[in-house]
Amino acid sequence: MRRFYSTNILKHTAPKDEIQREEKRGQCPPIIVERPSEFPQIVISTQFLESSQYHTETAQKWLVLPGKNGRQHKFPLQTILPKVQMMRIVPPKQLPRDVEVDRRRRQYSKLNLLQMLKEAGVTNEDLMPTEELYYALSENAFKHFLPLSFFDNSNYDSNSPEAWLALGKVEEGDYPLPAKVYLSNSQSLKDYAWQFAAVTAYNYQTHTWTVLALNDECVYQVPSVQIMFLADNPRIFVQRLKKAVEERNNAERQIQMESIVDCVLLQDLEDDRFMSNKRIDRLLEKIIGRASENVQRQIRTEVYLVFERLMACYEFEKFVKLMPKEFPTFGGSLIPNSLPRFFKSLENIKEANSVKHYKVDIKELRCWLLHATIFYIGAGIEAMSNVAQQCQYIETLSIFLTGFVKPVPLVDFLQIQQSNSKNVATYLKNFWPQKISAGITLVLRALGKGWLDISLSNWSVYQMCKISRFILQTRFRMQESMQVLLEKSLINFSTYLTDPCLQLMDLKPDYKWTSNYIETEFPYAQPIFYLSISISEEKKVVYSTAPEDFSPQLTELFKKALEKTSGVRCIEAETLLNLKFAPNLYIETVELIEDLFILWNELLGHCYVQAAIPLNSYARLYERFIDFYLLHVTDFMKAYELVKHSSSEVKQDILEHKRQKQELREILPSNITIGPCQINVDIMKQLMIRKHIEIIKKLFEYYIRRMWDINEQLLDQCLEIYQTISGRPQSIEHLYEIRDFAATVPDVVEQLRADIQIMWLEYEMLDSFFYNLSDTQFNMKWQVYAWPHNIMQRLSTLREEQKNDIEEFRRVHSSECINFEERLESLNEEIQAFSLIFDPNKVTETAVEVKKTWKQIQEMEKLGKTLQYRQTLFDLEELSLEFLDSIITGFTPYRQLWLTCLDFLKLEEATIGNPLINLDLVEVWNSIEDIRKSLWQTHEIFSEKPEIQEVAQFYLAKCDEFVPVWQCIKWLKNENWLYMHWQELSNRGGMDIKYSTAMNFAYLMRKGIMANLNLVNEISSKVEQEADEYRRQMEEEERRREQELQELLMRKALRKCRRDILLDETVTDKAEAQNPK
Repeated sequence: MRRFYSTNILKHTAPKDEIQREEKRGQCPPIIVERPSEFPQIVISTQFLESSQYHTETAQKWLVLPGKNGRQHKFPLQTILPKVQMMRIVPPKQLPRDVEVDRRRRQYSKLNLLQMLKEAGVTNEDLMPTEELYYALSENAFKHFLPLSFFDNSNYDSNSPEAWLALGKVEEGDYPLPAKVYLSNSQSLKDYAWQFAAVTAYNYQTHTWTVLALNDECVYQVPSVQIMFLADNPRIFVQRLKKAVEERNNAERQIQMESIVDCVLLQDLEDDRFMSNKRIDRLLEKIIGRASENVQRQIRTEVYLVFERLMACYEFEKFVKLMPKEFPTFGGSLIPNSLPRFFKSLENIKEANSVKHYKVDIKELRCWLLHATIFYIGAGIEAMSNVAQQCQYIETLSIFLTGFVKPVPLVDFLQIQQSNSKNVATYLKNFWPQKISAGITLVLRALGKGWLDISLSNWSVYQMCKISRFILQTRFRMQESMQVLLEKSLINFSTYLTDPCLQLMDLKPDYKWTSNYIETEFPYAQPIFYLSISISEEKKVVYSTAPEDFSPQLTELFKKALEKTSGVRCIEAETLLNLKFAPNLYIETVELIEDLFILWNELLGHCYVQAAIPLNSYARLYERFIDFYLLHVTDFMKAYELVKHSSSEVKQDILEHKRQKQELREILPSNITIGPCQINVDIMKQLMIRKHIEIIKKLFEYYIRRMWDINEQLLDQCLEIYQTISGRPQSIEHLYEIRDFAATVPDVVEQLRADIQIMWLEYEMLDSFFYNLSDTQFNMKWQVYAWPHNIMQRLSTLREEQKNDIEEFRRVHSSECINFEERLESLNEEIQAFSLIFDPNKVTETAVEVKKTWKQIQEMEKLGKTLQYRQTLFDLEELSLEFLDSIITGFTPYRQLWLTCLDFLKLEEATIGNPLINLDLVEVWNSIEDIRKSLWQTHEIFSEKPEIQEVAQFYLAKCDEFVPVWQCIKWLKNENWLYMHWQELSNRGGMDIKYSTAMNFAYLMRKGIMANLNLVNEISSKVEQEADEYRRQMEEEERRREQELQELLMRKALRKCRRDILLDETVTDKAEAQNPK
């Protein structure tokens, strides 16, 4: 297998000193010896020499040049050796060829190409534009508008392309040739410079070299005038450039002069009127006096145009001499040398002599020719020239557009091609036949009757006349133009699309991408299609256009665009109006290139099937980014915050995201070219980089929030401690609480300091990332740090401040004790007043007063305990609360009596006033029993006070009176009581009762139900009996149904048993009949 440039790029980076040593090693040091004046010649006969064989190996000397990212490019030494042609046998006093080659190599390496170009007067402006920029940019972009390669002289080449490429062949490998090439810097359009490059191949069709620039490792196609091989003679190369620049400048000046003269001539001769010249008229009269008027007019016009142009040139020459500063480039003999000159035609003289020798009768031959040809008259030639003009214009069109300035998406590419093919097809079908027919009709209509009569109405006469041959010739000319158009469009379009894919034809379907993300394995200088890579929600790496869509869509476009050109109508019907033709007469179009279409269509489809292989292989490299590409930062941070990572883990996570972000910037390219496609990776790259940046920002924010919460807790704890020990005591208890708390503060402060030290270590992590805290965060950080010191300072002054507070509280305590005794006396008098209240009808008012008094007693009890506790704190005698206890003991019976009476009234009101369906009779009865029990207790307590006993007896009687009410409600809430029973009660008792769910017992009492208790009891008993009877009947009915079901099942079982017996008897009889024995 042939190797192509496989070992020239080394993976390691060599320092500059090593590269310089390698270059010095490749050069032989000069040896200074004294050269003798004469060299004795020694001649040894070969017959006395022994035959021997020597094993030769390829030289291991290399030229090393630095490339992109410190890579090294190696070239065999023979690629920089100059070409030296010498005799095989070296004459005396002559240097051997190897010495001459090495000497020239040293001389060439010492020459500075840029300095030599500067001395020769050749600048970068003279070298621009290159041939590539000439076709890409406008002619006004540079000083010169013609590329230098148009004027290059290949005679300056020291080797042929084959000889140059043969220098790179070492053993079985092909190595590139080192050269200095005039290329763009960083693919700029105007910044060009001489730089080292590797020449790899030569294109014999375009006469350009394929070079690899070492600084950016991009591939270019450049002409020979931009390449100086290191084995070339720099002096000869400078002469070559200087000669090309001179010829280019002369050509540009001549073109400018011709343009100026033509513009002046067109301004003066736009109406085709000339100043007559008698001498020219006499000469024309002698030459074309017998020709037709039309021919005379055309020849006279051409002669006068040449004459007028010649006069314009002389006028321009005079103008330049008068104003040389306005036209500095037009000087010397440029204008006279560019004028047309007269010369004798040797071919015409030979032709005339031959005619005389063979005695050819020109007149007879002319008559026969005019009789046989369709161009027997000038009008036929003019009409056919109109046809040729329209057909030549068609040949300049193209069905497809090629040569896009930048890659385009497939959708836009298809849309552009469809629009262009539609426009061309519309012109071919509608306007082209119409223009051809109009051109023929305009010329032949004036002839009238004759061989080219277009007003014929007889079909037989039409077929006999030359007009039929003229129309047929026109059809053939149209078909030829269509064939040229289709072939050119098909070949140009197919070549444009398939050229980038030719390097992919040998790929197998299981091909795997072996290079990295940045370096492409299939470069192409001008990619056609634009793709952007991304990741879908289905977790697949996808392109903006699927690679598998290219082949079917391009072949379909190829087919449909060519099909649009079919159906170009013939011109017979539009030219010969008096004859009738079929409406479906069309010229041949697509049929002319059917075989060529099949060939290119198959190649195009196969090329883009192959082109999808490396695209899919390259996309598989990005599968490692799927999870991160689809990651939602918000959800990620929510899950991250729930884990509660430590500070070291957060730091490691931030560093990891920073590393991955930098890795993405380094390993992923902005764009990469793979065959015909340029893939935009920058969108995906920037999205992931921004996501890493956002995650890092969120991690910092999360960490800052966490630090804020920790600081806030520490600050709240410090503030709480400080406020506790700094607050003004409200009482002696509060003072001792502060004193007890202050005893624990030193230990708490030590723990706070430990927590704050940990917090400072947390902040050091942020400092390692040079993270700037906000003013609020910064202030809080130092506030927390300062609080333990403030707390300890406050703690040192606390004891002295509390001494004065204790004395003040002692004085206040004494006055409170005196006030407490006075309030007890007043409260005792209020309680004695309750012994004079014994009206049972004022239960509500009395109960309110009892509650108020009891609340005062509770307050006095609480105050007494507080004063008693303060006595202990002040180291005083214990405060006696016996008087308060006696007050409570004496007031308790009164409170129990009146509150029990109030409870009975509330129970009675709730029982009678609430709807019957909401009453819980068990709970009501239990409440009545509790009230009775409480009343009997108070009745016994107040045995010495009969007036208050009467209150208890009064409400005991009330309880007895409430029992019939409860019993009546119980009868009415019978679960079997129905609406008809309410009607019966209403009818029999003479009460107009309207039952509803909201009905209460008060409503029934107003209707007089208490007078009919016996009737209610009778109906309730009746209801109970009817319910029992109904339940008994239902049970009887259920037993009857169960018995009938059992009997039915028994009958079914008996019938089944009988059928089994009969079946057994039948089988037995049949068996006996078959076996009579």
